[in-house]
Amino acid sequence: MNPLTLLFALAFLVSVDMRILTPVLPSISFSLGSSPGIVGLAMTTYAIAYGTGQLFYGPLSDRLSRIAVVRAAGIGFAVCTFLSGLAVTTGQFIAARLLAGAFAGAVIPLTLVYIGDTVPYQKRQIVLGYMSVVASSALAFSASIGGTIAHFVSWRLMLIGYSVLALVPIALMWRLETQAVCPQSGCGEGYGVILRNRRALFIYASVFLEGFLLWGPMNYIGAFAIGRYGFDQFVVGLLIAFFGIGTMAGGLLMGKIRGFLSETGLAAWGGILMGVPYLCLIPRWPAAVFVAGLLLLGLGFVCLHTTLQLRGTEISAAARGKAFSVFIFCLFTGISAGSAFFGRLVDADRYETMLLIAGIGLIGVGLATAYVPAEPGPRRAVDRG
Repeated sequence: MNPLTLLFALAFLVSVDMRILTPVLPSISFSLGSSPGIVGLAMTTYAIAYGTGQLFYGPLSDRLSRIAVVRAAGIGFAVCTFLSGLAVTTGQFIAARLLAGAFAGAVIPLTLVYIGDTVPYQKRQIVLGYMSVVASSALAFSASIGGTIAHFVSWRLMLIGYSVLALVPIALMWRLETQAVCPQSGCGEGYGVILRNRRALFIYASVFLEGFLLWGPMNYIGAFAIGRYGFDQFVVGLLIAFFGIGTMAGGLLMGKIRGFLSETGLAAWGGILMGVPYLCLIPRWPAAVFVAGLLLLGLGFVCLHTTLQLRGTEISAAARGKAFSVFIFCLFTGISAGSAFFGRLVDADRYETMLLIAGIGLIGVGLATAYVPAEPGPRRAVDRG
């Protein structure tokens, strides 16, 4: 099979895993006898492990190949996800999620690096848009199916079920030939060289703030909807799926969007479309505003995030895995910091403060990203080719 097809399939299941707890957090906390804020630490530790693992997986994939690293880590991901479904205490659950995050960290980032290796710059954002479709469809699946299973059956069965499904693409990957990108241990640029690049530092800071301001609050949007509108977790799961629908629409239409919006335009509008919905949730509007906001939030995310991904894959063509590993490390450090920070506001019932910070901050990130244009070098290199 096409390697990218298998990578997309496994990335879908990892994306499900990354967002599956959002609609079922109240159910898990009740089952384990804890609070949503405490169980939310499972998301924090998952994100920390996911992000930290990039500093290992990126350089390793430069030496061994993207596919070889993904398929080995995929086995660990499936096992630890299975164990998280068997946890009987909050500590066990958090520990299992931490390990699952550590192994999951190889899949999506190295899929993006593989795209950077194999797709020309001018076409790359469209393929990255397809990757967003994979991730967003997974989010829609995790929100709707996850909430349904947790409501009618058990969140434990939900985790165990898709951990077993993950073994299918992993097994097929063992039939693929692998080739080292750079077999020499000292090949490419070192972290010191990469981190002295001012443009790289700006990209890393931007993706950190995006993770902090978008996904930190999104971890608690289900609890917000239950408290504000009185929905049960089944309805919340279905509604949160609209974020995935918005992202999916943006990914599918990325080719047409790029026809009339530049990279900088995508970044600016992406930040605005993410920030405004958070701000609109502060007043006590009807539930229809919540649904519309999630759609726009998803559309804005794919616009800004694929722009940051595109630039992230061009930080260092000589050590793409290593450079992009820092990109993902910053993203998930931001997510983990955002989960911890906004979790305190949630436990203090300060949802409006959370939404205000996130809304203003995301607009700022989008405009700042648009203000700093892409390095022109990659475009010229493609033109010469």
